[in-house]
Amino acid sequence: MNNGKEKEIEISKIIKLLIKKSWILILIVMITTAASAFYKSISKPTPLYQTSASLLIQDSSSFINTLMVFVKEPPVLQSVIQELDLQRSMESLSNQISVHTVESSQIVKIAVIDSDPHRSAEIANKTAEVFKSQVASTLDFNSIEILSPAEVKENQQPINPESNRLIQIGFVLGIIIGIGFIFLLDTLDNKIRSERDLENLLEVPVLGTVSKYKKKILSNNKEKKSESYVRGDVSESKSI
Repeated sequence: MNNGKEKEIEISKIIKLLIKKSWILILIVMITTAASAFYKSISKPTPLYQTSASLLIQDSSSFINTLMVFVKEPPVLQSVIQELDLQRSMESLSNQISVHTVESSQIVKIAVIDSDPHRSAEIANKTAEVFKSQVASTLDFNSIEILSPAEVKENQQPINPESNRLIQIGFVLGIIIGIGFIFLLDTLDNKIRSERDLENLLEVPVLGTVSKYKKKILSNNKEKKSESYVRGDVSESKSI
């Protein structure tokens, strides 16, 4: 029972401490949240858009993996860069392009990520065209058809939309830092606030306490006593 009461007392002390120092917690949370919002505003990511062109590769169950690798080979990439007059290297263009099959079928998608959705569609379509012609001339394989070219959707959204996660992290971090700072200040404070603190410090039980009087109350009591003495002297002089 005593342990339960002590735990309740400790919890109530913690709650009172947090309420008393809540201004510190609020201030730190405001600072960390504002700092997170400021950092988010100056480090906005460049919006990126993805479009894809679909190809049908027929009669190539054992050859399709080779063809998929060929999409990002220098003959294809170099031709795309020259025809679209792109100001980038083959390695940079290769990093923008991804190739994958649709559910293990003979349909292959050439997806391109770029900061401009229209340029992304242009690169995807041109890559599909160049790939088809290069495969026909280099590998003598003509069973490739372009099923659907890449298109830009109306009001197309970027694949990396802005998020408020950084601000949320700053808010939570502010709460953690604020609570920790309040407890640190309380630990460094050596003032004796209760009988329990005095008992823990002296390691002896407290037998009694003396009430604290304010100076104003003491001065009022002295004035009352002096007035009674004066009145007593006056009454005595009158009786004489």
